[in-house]
Amino acid sequence: MSAWNIAIVGATGQVGSALIELLNNSKTIEIENLYLVGSDNSAGEVVRFAGKNLTVIDSQQMDWSQCHFAFFVAGCKTSEKNAQTAAQAGCIVIDASGFFADQDHIPLIVPKVNNSVLTEYRNENIIAVASPTVSQLLRCVASLADIQLLTNLHVSSFIPSSLYGKPGIDELAGQSARLLNGMPVDNELFDNQLAFNLLPIFHESDHRSLGEHSQINQIRKVISNYDLPISIESVIVPVFYGLAQAVNVSSSLPIELDMARFSEFGVEVKSEDLPTPVTEVNTEAENNLTIKLANLRHSYGNYEQIQFWSVADNIRYLGGLMLIETLEILINDYL
Repeated sequence: MSAWNIAIVGATGQVGSALIELLNNSKTIEIENLYLVGSDNSAGEVVRFAGKNLTVIDSQQMDWSQCHFAFFVAGCKTSEKNAQTAAQAGCIVIDASGFFADQDHIPLIVPKVNNSVLTEYRNENIIAVASPTVSQLLRCVASLADIQLLTNLHVSSFIPSSLYGKPGIDELAGQSARLLNGMPVDNELFDNQLAFNLLPIFHESDHRSLGEHSQINQIRKVISNYDLPISIESVIVPVFYGLAQAVNVSSSLPIELDMARFSEFGVEVKSEDLPTPVTEVNTEAENNLTIKLANLRHSYGNYEQIQFWSVADNIRYLGGLMLIETLEILINDYL
């Protein structure tokens, strides 16, 4: 097993912190040096990893030629500014910002669903990982049916505030506290009050990966079916962590459930209590990160159509673990 030099860009953010924790416990990726990269605000901070204190480096001071791989989890502006510089220095970039997702020459992956696209990483030394909403959806769908046989797909996503990063969490927490104390709220990140409310996301969104058009394009790109009818509804809910989805999927052939397939895609079927963000995400053990799938049933009288409900940790599982699995597959099968 080789030891690698890895950078995490956005190391002090939520997904960056989850990556550090997951890599610290990884038994499959051996790390020689871990470089933590941040902005002016976080540069100089000290983070504990593998028994050592690591200092966060300003992104403008980073020597990318030292790194074999770099996880970019700091948002579109940071990826736009630094990812190609890192790639041109010989570092393979694994980007979660959504900035490269719709670029034809950049492979877009949902690990375990379309691993073969990683052969294209040499195009630009950049790999884009699909958004949390798309990753959760397609991991579940692929565990149920042959994605090449899909004829229709509908998903309703219930978006936690943490998909908007720390500002989303802070705004929901602050609004909740003010309302419970009889005080008016201010809306800075969201257009309307989120606390004790629901905010539909319309056709386009300020969040690059949550707009309907972006999600549909990502789904079609991952499954290589650009004609598949897809309908998407997205609602921001007053929940801090945990992405929930209600899905209806149709296939050209009857969908026969194969229970052995679920574990292959990191999906756990719950037959009794319905999973919720609170009951699953907050109590989930780190060594058992899975998508919880429940209420699985064929539509009445139609065995080519199936419906389900799913919940996943959008920070550790859909954020950190998707990136680590992408790197594991790349190292083991394509380098």
